[in-house]
Amino acid sequence: MKENINIKKLNYVIGLGKSGFWAAKYLNSKKKKVIVIESKNSKEITNYKNELENIGVEVYTNTSFEFKIFIPQIDKIECIVISPGISLENKTIIQLKHKGIKIIGEVNLGWNDLKSIKWVGITGTNGKTTVTDLLSHILCSNNINAPAAGNIGIPICKYAYQQNKNIKLDWLVAELSSYQIEISAKIKPKIGIWTTFTPDHLERHKTIKNYFNIKNKLLKDSEYRIYNHDDRKLRESSNLLCKGIWITSNSNTGINSKCDYWISNDRFVMEKEIKLFHLNIFKLRGKHNIQNLLMATAAARKIGLSGLQISQSLKSYKELPHRLETIFKNKTLEIINDSKATNFDSTIASINSINQSSILISGGRIKNGNYKSWVDKLIEKTDAIFLYGESAEVIRQYLMEGGYKNNIFVFNTLKEVVKDVIQFAKNENKKIILFSPSCSSFDQFKNYEERGNIFKSLVSESFSN
Repeated sequence: MKENINIKKLNYVIGLGKSGFWAAKYLNSKKKKVIVIESKNSKEITNYKNELENIGVEVYTNTSFEFKIFIPQIDKIECIVISPGISLENKTIIQLKHKGIKIIGEVNLGWNDLKSIKWVGITGTNGKTTVTDLLSHILCSNNINAPAAGNIGIPICKYAYQQNKNIKLDWLVAELSSYQIEISAKIKPKIGIWTTFTPDHLERHKTIKNYFNIKNKLLKDSEYRIYNHDDRKLRESSNLLCKGIWITSNSNTGINSKCDYWISNDRFVMEKEIKLFHLNIFKLRGKHNIQNLLMATAAARKIGLSGLQISQSLKSYKELPHRLETIFKNKTLEIINDSKATNFDSTIASINSINQSSILISGGRIKNGNYKSWVDKLIEKTDAIFLYGESAEVIRQYLMEGGYKNNIFVFNTLKEVVKDVIQFAKNENKKIILFSPSCSSFDQFKNYEERGNIFKSLVSESFSN
């Protein structure tokens, strides 16, 4: 690596994905000396590298994140911005901290320039991306400049960079994962939303208590808080939570319950005794999406919108891809892409939103979680299961031990599954194929988006032949 003589302060960015790219670009715009380190290389990384080098940022790809590379310049380092994928328990991080080096996340870096703007911080095991996208849509449709940012795929530092270019925001609607919260301790939103809570990412956070406390910190640091009363763990942990607004998708709770937002028997969205709008204007299916709507509505009301303004904006809302997305439908068969379902609970919610039994496609890299409830739901509402990928045999064993009696088919790849599952559905006269993996994508795909897009391509090819 090059020596940087006469440079008093260096800012390192570790990782050259989207967040690393925008962190580097933002720091450069602040006249900082920036060095980026990336362990991999790809076409996307090369494009980012070229753009950053053109503005004077040093970029080193195929370079491992090891303490020894920082030693020659350790006294000149101002801060190191780490990717959310790097744990604070990482050996190199510990060594750098021991030397007194400031370690921050990209979200915290952007917060420094954006804290004068009102934030909505949204976290949760499932549902947070939909709530983020939906709330941003509601606000923007009502002439409030409130873009979605964070874990939804648009780095916070992109908006911090634009803020420096005099592009002003009214609100920032930020999806924040547990990884981001863990390395971004300073974030203090105006409104915090906690969508759901089930065991996830325990390979990183070790215990369910640690995972809970990380997410709870965001809510504690928020001025106003919105919680999902339908989530059992949140409901049962209410004594550990700061005071806030609660929502429920149930229609029998009434105004005398703990909940501030709920659904009436005649399917109106209620704010206590006030009817805001009828649910028929909302097109997303599933009880979990009604919960998402109520949380977004509660936030929009706190921001100052009327029920009419919210309902009018829902007319133009289209759900994000890979979430119960119908990708093929004719008179005899519907195929649904739910690639975003990366854990058991997400798939349970998806199955519950479909009124009839389906053929399920699952597989990938398995996460820790309560698979027993998942197996029980599959026994109740699936006609057959097609498994693929790294965890296929493990999942098959779960199903067998749980008493699943219908057909289970095991394949190596998703491509092999698609070819057979469509033929099986036609032969057995089954009407719905649901691709809801219940696992992460990282055994065979870069992320759930790539997985979902490949599934859509495979289905498209099957019907074009």
